[in-house]
Amino acid sequence: MSTNAIAIILLFLSFLSPISGLNNEGLSLLSWFNSSSSAAAAFFSSWNPSHQNPCTWDFIKCNHGGFVSEISISNIDLHASFPSQVVTFQHLTTLVLSHGNLTGGIPTSIGNLSLLVTLNLSFNAFSGKRPVEIGMLSRLRSLSLNTNLLQGGIPREIGNCSKLRLLELFDNHLSGTIPAEIGQLVALEMFRAGGNSGIEGEIPMQILNCRRLAVLGLADTGITRQIPRNIGELKNLKTLSIYTSKLNGHIPPEIGNSSALEELFLYGNQLSGEIPEELGSLKNLKTVLLWQNQLSGRIPDSFGNCSSLVIVDISLNYLTGEVPSSLANLVSLEELLLSGNNLSGNIPSFIGNFSSLKQLELDNNRFSGAIPTAIGQLKELTQFFAWKNRLHGSIPVDIGFYFHRKPPKGGWKI
Repeated sequence: MSTNAIAIILLFLSFLSPISGLNNEGLSLLSWFNSSSSAAAAFFSSWNPSHQNPCTWDFIKCNHGGFVSEISISNIDLHASFPSQVVTFQHLTTLVLSHGNLTGGIPTSIGNLSLLVTLNLSFNAFSGKRPVEIGMLSRLRSLSLNTNLLQGGIPREIGNCSKLRLLELFDNHLSGTIPAEIGQLVALEMFRAGGNSGIEGEIPMQILNCRRLAVLGLADTGITRQIPRNIGELKNLKTLSIYTSKLNGHIPPEIGNSSALEELFLYGNQLSGEIPEELGSLKNLKTVLLWQNQLSGRIPDSFGNCSSLVIVDISLNYLTGEVPSSLANLVSLEELLLSGNNLSGNIPSFIGNFSSLKQLELDNNRFSGAIPTAIGQLKELTQFFAWKNRLHGSIPVDIGFYFHRKPPKGGWKI
């Protein structure tokens, strides 16, 4: 065989030989890791530069082609910036960098990750504006940017992420209004943007297009005006949380059509009018927090139909009348808070049947008569307020929260 032929064969075999050294994705990850806190080194012992790729490293997964498809790093104090090299990982579907003390901005080039399905950058210290380029991520199903220092508005481009199911933006410094384009997210199941005091304006009616919505959280914001009248169109809604905001107007009766509702948190607003009877249609309702509003009228009789109720707090309003007898059906109650209203009549004896009751607050009303002895049957009771009423007589000797004190002769006086 000629010398030239041997040289050609050797050259061919060299192309078949594995290329030594770490590939570009691995080098990019190592470069970012080397910029992080040295205290995190113990968690990354598997990140070996002698490997050909990072596919066997902790926190990393690759697809069948050997390209990085998932990066998931949580609860490690990295004290670094966003890994800008990652935006070149064209096969990436999952990027989770949460609870990592990451700082700086989120690069606009994140929009290049066209296959991204999950993006979680929560519980860090990212600052600056949320890049509008996230709207280019048409396959995105889960976006968690909560608990950072992000500023600016919620961009209209979010409406382009039509497959989005989870959108968490709470506890940042966001401002402006909620864009009407939120209604384009027809697959959305959870939208949480509370803890952004700069968010203002009304809840856009277009949000009613999100028929799969199970959680709507806009607490601690500047949201104003009324709850959308047709809120009942959200049949899958389980949690409505818009407390300590600036809501006004009435609680719409249509809310009774949200048949899956379990948690209703509307306290600390400026809601007025009566508590709608239609709440009694919500058989799954467990928690009702309506305290510190301007609600008036009577406690609706229909409340007694909500037999799953565990917590009812309608204190600090302008409610009048007696406690309806229908509430005797609420045998699962653990907290009944009615203080700071204008309620009258006797304290109902059926409260003694609430065997799980831990808190009973009736103070600052116009209750009259004696404290029913049945309250002494409440062995779980740890808190009972009844001052500033028109009660008379003695505190029952067997009342549960006085079990550790010897009552004076004649019993406790009011």
